[in-house]
Amino acid sequence: MRDTSSCFWASAEYCSTPSACHSCKQRVVKMYGLLLENFRCVILEKYGEPAWNKIVENSGTGHHTFATHKIYSEDVMARLVQAALEVTNRSREDITEDVGLHFLGFIGQYGYDRILKVLGRHMRDFLNGLDNLHEYLRFTYPKLKAPSFFCDNETETGLTLHYRSSRKGFLHYVTGQIKAVGRFFYHLEVDVKVLEYNENNHGSYALFQLTFDNSVYMETRRRPKRHSVISLNGETGDLKIPMDVFYEVFPFHIVFDRQMVISSTGNSLEAVLPYLPGKTIASKFTLIRPFTEFTWENVSQCYF
Repeated sequence: MRDTSSCFWASAEYCSTPSACHSCKQRVVKMYGLLLENFRCVILEKYGEPAWNKIVENSGTGHHTFATHKIYSEDVMARLVQAALEVTNRSREDITEDVGLHFLGFIGQYGYDRILKVLGRHMRDFLNGLDNLHEYLRFTYPKLKAPSFFCDNETETGLTLHYRSSRKGFLHYVTGQIKAVGRFFYHLEVDVKVLEYNENNHGSYALFQLTFDNSVYMETRRRPKRHSVISLNGETGDLKIPMDVFYEVFPFHIVFDRQMVISSTGNSLEAVLPYLPGKTIASKFTLIRPFTEFTWENVSQCYF
């Protein structure tokens, strides 16, 4: 049995021709059939086979079933959703959120829900671990073009979740998946509010306010940090590391300033790329994760 858990909130993107691979001016966005087969199963369950056949006919896709590991054009999903709106008289929001809500139940028939459960004991851990899951799965699916998630403004009543993707039109699908994760894995009802959403030539960005019982956050706040120095009076301070020790421990490090100019690199990296200092980091490296523009503001927002 092959692992399809990589298709959780994920897509694949390819250059349309080999000659375009360097410039990446022409791209054909594709997706795994698992998402499409999930869509088919939801329509069959809620509206029946006659409705599904009509949707396939109106969409002109010619696909009545989908192979979960086969790659399809993302245009197939867009055409199916548009046809579903006409056949069911439901809104785009309702249709796509329903598909997201049913996704966990769909993959559960293959046993893949067990893989997702290990992302964390709590809802906050699951959300914080999504990017690591997608990065790990790149070893199995090297052409995977996954979305990026990170959390901030966390309180005992919830958090804000940033979502970035190279795809467009999956806002309510993700909303449904978030609600399903809370409901089936953590027995939580998660209220999802979209604070911001925009699309551009690079994809889409959404900022969600998630409201749920996040009391575990206060427990983690009370625990001492693992890598902290605790004084006799109970105060916690940052662990100071001499720069020469830091450089030795991290031989492939890169130090850059607010102007994104590289000031130093580790010895091992310097042996491979000796002329990096003085160059802007964005001119020599591409930011893979998180999926965002490579600027100081975005990097500091994610990690500082």
